[in-house]
Amino acid sequence: MKNSFKKTLAGLFLGACVAFASEAKIHEAQVNHVLHAGSYTYYGIQNGARQYWVVTPRSNLPVGAWMRFKEEIAMPTYESKALGQTFEDVIFTSDFQYRTQEDEAKHLAFITEKVATSPYAQKGTLSIQEAMEKRKEYAGKTVEIRAKVVKASQNIMGKNWIHLQDGTGTGDEVGRIVATSLALPEVGDIVIAKGKVSVDKDFGSGYVYKIILEETVFEEK
Repeated sequence: MKNSFKKTLAGLFLGACVAFASEAKIHEAQVNHVLHAGSYTYYGIQNGARQYWVVTPRSNLPVGAWMRFKEEIAMPTYESKALGQTFEDVIFTSDFQYRTQEDEAKHLAFITEKVATSPYAQKGTLSIQEAMEKRKEYAGKTVEIRAKVVKASQNIMGKNWIHLQDGTGTGDEVGRIVATSLALPEVGDIVIAKGKVSVDKDFGSGYVYKIILEETVFEEK
């Protein structure tokens, strides 16, 4: 199904006299309408004042779900012969994930009270505060942070996105660092996250991270 959809995308790209190029932007928005048409599904998306459509291989996301997707082809208009309808502002994607409010609630364990010293620190590991404050010094280097897994988002852009906290932070807020990985520790686990530091990482569509750990491996210790 996905290969067939990608061939359709390739055909749309070759006929791009009415399409405009996209640069694999990442979007996240809420589904407010669902239409099925043969092998495809059209999701109506409301994002602020913008109302648009996201077309995927046939799938069954519920109304109200939050959808995160990669913009593969964008078109100002597209006519669906199967539905007998012309859609305005359309994005085609085969790379998407979703979550519902119920799903999200099961995968959160945020620390809300700030502390001066990490209760999880061990010799050779950094606290969240230390990593944030010295991020430019550690840029491009591999570091270890011992912290609590407070959120885990699966299979976004081919990776799992693991949110880490230890109660420390900068200013008055409890800090949080995201680590991308093929591994998936459970929310609530205390782990040593070993990953490469990237700073000011921009994934597009407003997803900018002052610090992020990449190629991360986890050890419970």
